[in-house]
Order: sequence, then C-alpha cells, then structure tokens
Amino acid sequence: MNLVEAMVASAMFVTSSSCSLQLWSSSASWARQAEAQQQQAAKLEAALLASQAQLTALAGTAIAADCTAASSWLAAHLQSMPSGEGLVRQVSAEPGALVRVAVSDANGLERQRWLSPAAYGLCGAQPPEQGDATT
Repeated sequence: MNLVEAMVASAMFVTSSSCSLQLWSSSASWARQAEAQQQQAAKLEAALLASQAQLTALAGTAIAADCTAASSWLAAHLQSMPSGEGLVRQVSAEPGALVRVAVSDANGLERQRWLSPAAYGLCGAQPPEQGDATT
C-alpha cells in the first residue's frame, strides 16, 4: 500500500467515523427529549387522575337535582384544587352537563378529560322534603 492509498483510506475512515458519531449523538439527544416529554406527559396524567380521584371521593353525594347545576359546582370545585408545579388546569362546565378538565404545561403539552357528574351520582333525585304529601 503506498502513501496515497493510506491517505485515502484514513480520510474515508475519519469521514465515516465522524458521520457515525453525529448520528449516534443525534439519536441520543432525541431519546433524551422523548424521555423528558414522556415524564411531562406522566405529570399531566397524574394531575388529571387527581381530579378524577376527587370525583370518586365525592361519588354518590347528590350535589344538586339538576345535572347542569352539579356540573357548574363541580367545575368550580375542581378549579380550586392545586394543579401542580409548572402545570395549568382549566376546568369548564360545558353544554350537556359535562365538565371539561384540561391540564397543560409551559411547553404546550396538554391532556384533557370530559367528566359527567351524573356518572358519579352527583346529580339526580333528591330525597323528598318533610312537607311532601306524596308519600
């Protein structure tokens, strides 16, 4: 092997090694970003599960006879809960007696759930009043 062949071979080796290292570096960087995004999504999901746990704790307690009133009460109740560090919780009573709970972070990642007070027994039949003559 003469000097020219050795120089060409070493240049090819250096070039291929450099490209390989760049690909490995970008792959590792992408994996770190994906892991960070997954952890942030887990934080958002935990915040939504905390809202759902609050609903489960209230299950069976009739808040109002009208489900629309119960959804308004529930929206205010869930909005007053702490949302967690770096998270923003938006709760709104929607048409159809539904409550929309959305949790987002500063990076724009968002998770949401639609909750129904009727599914948890928070609205519906109230016990008859003492003066009710139908009993």
